[in-house]
Order: sequence, then C-alpha cells, then structure tokens
Amino acid sequence: MPRSIKIQVEPSILKYARYLSGYSIKDASKKLKIEEKKLRKFEEEKSPLHLGKIRKMSEVYKVPLVYFLLQKAPQDRVVPQDFRIVYASETEVFSHDVMMAVRKARYAQSIVQDLQGDEIKHAFKSLALNDDPEKAGSDFLSLLSVSAEERKKWSFALRGWKDAVERLGIFILQQSLPKDDISAFCLADEKPYVVMLNSAEHPNRRIFSLFHEIGHILLHRSGVCTPDNFSRNSYDYIKIEKFCNKFAASVLVPISDFKSEDIVGHISKIAFENWDSKDIKSLAGIYRVSQEVIYRRLVQIGVLDEKKYEQKRGELIKGFEEYKKRGKKDGPTPIPQYRKIISKNGRAFTSLVLGSMNESRITLMDVSSFLGTSSKHISSIEANI
Repeated sequence: MPRSIKIQVEPSILKYARYLSGYSIKDASKKLKIEEKKLRKFEEEKSPLHLGKIRKMSEVYKVPLVYFLLQKAPQDRVVPQDFRIVYASETEVFSHDVMMAVRKARYAQSIVQDLQGDEIKHAFKSLALNDDPEKAGSDFLSLLSVSAEERKKWSFALRGWKDAVERLGIFILQQSLPKDDISAFCLADEKPYVVMLNSAEHPNRRIFSLFHEIGHILLHRSGVCTPDNFSRNSYDYIKIEKFCNKFAASVLVPISDFKSEDIVGHISKIAFENWDSKDIKSLAGIYRVSQEVIYRRLVQIGVLDEKKYEQKRGELIKGFEEYKKRGKKDGPTPIPQYRKIISKNGRAFTSLVLGSMNESRITLMDVSSFLGTSSKHISSIEANI
C-alpha cells in the first residue's frame, strides 16, 4: 500500500518548503499533526518519510509533491533579497497569508514574462535616494497623463489610479491580508514590476500605498511596507521608506497646487486647535485622497508639526482598523465572482491572459489556472474586463 512507501527527503528541502509556506515550526507541526521536536529533526537530519506524510506536507505547504524529490532547494528567488532588510531582526519572516501573496505575485510575474516574450520596457526613469522626491513625483504624475479635471470625475479613485499606472506596464494585484500589519509590497528585482495591495485596507489608504510602492520600483528596491510604521525596519530601509512616502504624497497632492489652495492658506494662519475637520475633509475630496495624506502634506509644507500630525494619524489609523475588522460583510449585496477575480488579478494581467487565450496561445484551462478561478466564470470576466 502507498502508506508503506518511504522516501528519503533532504532536510534543506523540508525547511525551504516550510519557509515558502510562511509557517513557523510550531504552526507547521499543528497543521501536519507532527510533534514539533520530530518535525525539527526532519529539517536537520535526513530521514525516510512515509509517502502519506509527504503528501500532507505538499498539501499544507502548497508545493508540488515532486518538489520533495529534489536533492537541494531550488535557487529561484521567490522572496526578493530586499525584503529581508525590512525584517532582518525577525526569525520568521512572513505569515502564511503574506507568503502566499508573495508567491502569487511572483507567479503572475513569471506568467507575464512567458506571455509577453520580448524585453519589457518602461517609459519612466530610475531614481536614486539623493533625487528630489517632489520633482520625481511631479514627473511621474505627468507620465500618467491624467489631468486634475479627469481625476475629479472619477467615481472610484483607486480604480482610476490603478488603470493609469497599469498603462505604464506595472501590474497591480490585490489580496486580503486583514491580520497582517502590511499595506502593500512590490517586486522590483525583475520585470515586469508587480505591486500587491492589501484589499483589507480602505481604498483611500490603498491609493497612497500604491504610489509608495511605485517609489520602491523607481528606486529598484523591492519591499514589504507599512508606510506609517518604521518600527520593524532597519535604519537603512527607513531612508527608503521616507523617500517613498514623500514621492507618493507629491504624486497625489502636487505641492504648488496644494499651497495655492484657499483652505490651506486659511488654516495656516490659525491655531491647530481651531482647525475645522470639514476643511481637511474638503481638501481630501479635492485631491481624492485620505485625510491622512492631507495631514502628511501639511507637515511637509511646514503648516503642521510632527507631534500634532502623529496625534491625528493615530485617530485616523484607529478608524482604518475598524474598517479592516468590518471588512466587506457590511456590504448590502455580495460581490460578483467576475469582479472579485478582476480585482485580485488586476485589469492588465487579466486582459493579457484573456488576450493570449483569444490568440490561441494558451488554453481555457491555462486561463483558469492563471486567474485562479473555474472556467465557468471566464466568459463573464471577459465581458466585464
């Protein structure tokens, strides 16, 4: 019987498979129903394992069964080297959900490489940390070719910004990471560049995260980011994070326009304690961003000090956390499956996959696999893309 078959598995393979899953030794032992001490021993000493146990590992770690037959861990870079800077002091790098999101992003990246074939080129230029983030943001905004008038007409600003960015050849995916203190991450070590947004975050917050990640891409520094929390970052990485925050703010709220706003002129002349919250909400509405971005911009132009900003940011983050806990369950109607798939995969990636199918380069089964859905939804996805 298959259960009697035993296979010698290299310890490094077991350890790397668990790493790819994002599970700690403790969590993996629970999932696999193997004593923690025994599992640790398997990862340190070569031992014969029952086929049934290997099948279970394949299922839990989300790797093919054949992976366990390898003689050494593959050299492919699922997680970019730059990611390690962020969590250099932590033993377990990422949670299971985050690691699955990273693997999905890398998978999508490899598919685009296969389908596009030719060298992927972009119109934007690379940046360095000593560049002016204000000018860099202004230049990138010009490249997006979306006027202020057009932005004011958007009924859903996040989608408008995503569409504009994807036209430049950057792929944007989304995945819900409600239990993780992560707003977004990007893959900037290879082309095509990929951004993954946390769909559990408020849409306005995702807009800022998107352009924060664009800053990482232009610097060619991949990263897993929490734009407002540097406590888990190394000293060197903090400089990158601050640069990307300034870049994002300069794209979303151009400084010359912002300074000329009557409301900004008004509040700059009165004490912070006398500010009317309606003024901040009005500015957020004008620029189609969150109040948090407006407060951040007021700091950068010298109207608000850091201490008062931190006070307001704390209040706003508490509201974002409540939004994250509520999730989508408060919505009046369920979201159609085709919309979920398009949102998760992004319009650019979804369109590329569907286009390849229509050109008979890939099969319907390939499309289902690439988009992570059943074939019965493909027609509705194609009709609504």
